[in-house]
Amino acid sequence: MPFVFIMIMCRYIIFTFFLLASLTSFAVVRDDSTELSKKVVWRYRVDSVADVYGKSLARLAMQHKAEAEHPSHEKTVDAYSLRMVLPPTFYSSSVLQQFRVEDTDIYADPHLLRMYMVNDAFANMYVNNPSFIVQTDDQVEKAGTLRDDVHGSLTTETKLTDKVVNVDLGPDMDEGVELVTRKPNFWKLYGDGSLQFSQNYFSDNWYQGGENYYSFLSLLTLNANYDNKQNIQWENKLEARLGFQTTGKSETRHSLKPTDNLLRLTTKLGYKAYKTLYYTTQVQAYTQLVPLYEANSDNIRTNFLSPLNLTVSVGLDYKFATKNNKFRGNVYLAPCSYNMRYVSNIDLATKHGIEAGHHAYHNFGPSVTVNAYWQILKNLSWNARMYWISNFNYTNIEWENTFNLTINKYLSARLFVYPKFDDSSARYRSEDGSYFMMKEMLSVGFTYNW
Repeated sequence: MPFVFIMIMCRYIIFTFFLLASLTSFAVVRDDSTELSKKVVWRYRVDSVADVYGKSLARLAMQHKAEAEHPSHEKTVDAYSLRMVLPPTFYSSSVLQQFRVEDTDIYADPHLLRMYMVNDAFANMYVNNPSFIVQTDDQVEKAGTLRDDVHGSLTTETKLTDKVVNVDLGPDMDEGVELVTRKPNFWKLYGDGSLQFSQNYFSDNWYQGGENYYSFLSLLTLNANYDNKQNIQWENKLEARLGFQTTGKSETRHSLKPTDNLLRLTTKLGYKAYKTLYYTTQVQAYTQLVPLYEANSDNIRTNFLSPLNLTVSVGLDYKFATKNNKFRGNVYLAPCSYNMRYVSNIDLATKHGIEAGHHAYHNFGPSVTVNAYWQILKNLSWNARMYWISNFNYTNIEWENTFNLTINKYLSARLFVYPKFDDSSARYRSEDGSYFMMKEMLSVGFTYNW
């Protein structure tokens, strides 16, 4: 083992010495005119290949040159030896290979052998003919690659229609064969559902006090999106959230109370204006699923369709995404929005900012909606929705944050944080006079995606 180490160190010192000496002489004599002449010599004097790389690989390099000049020539180009038809370049991999420990049978793999031979030839050139070098591998990398990866879907200007194709099946074809032309399916249907639980227990003599409770939360999201890959996108999303919690000793009238209670439908029709910018019309409606009662009372605070919020808006929708698609979303700006709040139970009108004796109010104003998704880690993601609307008399701001921690395919943990500001009703004002509200929920349970 010490002998091998000494041999490696000696080889490293000797090679480094020759390399530094060669590159120093190259740096002294190099100028623009000599560099240009080297490129000309390299391009038109085939004999220089043998001078630079040695006789053993000269034939290979000339073979590449012949293939480049005569496309009809039989192709034998491979990625390892392609470097030899480019202007002489300093490759760091060729130098690093000289310090390797021979623990691999390179002769068993013809591709590996070719790579080692090419790297050895370049290393030999750096020591014996450094003046031939005209560029480095860093410069080649900055210049770009020979291919550009395509991110995202490809589009076509050709309109797809049903066509009748007349085909002569011929005598060799079965007469029962029928040619069918189908339109592509531009619809994408998907969704997810989850059922999550949480529990809290306090002994009767717990020094801080507290009430035992159990809770569960069910979530369902359905998506139906249309995209013809040209100009039109139509997105539809239905969300249902329903959660309950046991009330404990402090509540005598009801054993359960809703902790999450939402039914929301969002539909958005867009026509492409420029790349990822769309002229868009959006309709959003949301309400409660089950009634919510005041504490220790049969008085209802909210119920199905009481209230019902409806927003119809026209604006611009900008979609964004990173190259790896880990962070994506959209920003929807609507300079003009129609907003309606409706209660089917007229007794609840004043509790939601509607005049007594009326079922609804109507107003107009601008609105902004931002949706974002971020795959923070492999098993951790963040979904966010920000919504702002105002009629210059009242303002409603919502910011929904959902953090999902995936344990496995069917188990996950969920943290939901929902700050909200709404000054449309005096009932929403807290004891300190603020219209700011906050809801947070942490749960663990089952999740399924399709």
